[in-house]
Amino acid sequence: MKRLLSVILATCLMLPIAQAHSATRRTIMIAQAQGLVLKALTAEQKRLPGLAAEQYQDPNSSRFFFFTVTWAAGPGQSVVVGNYAVDPYTGDVWSAVVACEELRNRTLQVLQGRLRQSLGLSEAQYKRLKTKGPLCEE
Repeated sequence: MKRLLSVILATCLMLPIAQAHSATRRTIMIAQAQGLVLKALTAEQKRLPGLAAEQYQDPNSSRFFFFTVTWAAGPGQSVVVGNYAVDPYTGDVWSAVVACEELRNRTLQVLQGRLRQSLGLSEAQYKRLKTKGPLCEE
């Protein structure tokens, strides 16, 4: 009986630690990352017809969500607008083509702030989780 109480007590004491740990590891969903990518585009890019962001897997980086943004291009035009990476822990958006280019604009920053708030991510936690983009040299 004493052993059982010890196990129950230990479990109860560890629960808040486990919950706190899982709260710091929360991530945004793929659809939210997709929205961040579309907000990161320039005003000109956002006006392109048939704009879409499709997720793909990058075998060189498991930390990020990767997207290719395409549009309904005319004959002889490239359908690809660009390739982007989103950090699911922070919502930071990076170019997946240009080395170490983090994308920023006012609209994107507002959405990132809302998502970080919904994750319960404080400024201090954000700074601890922030990392370099997938193409940044170590």
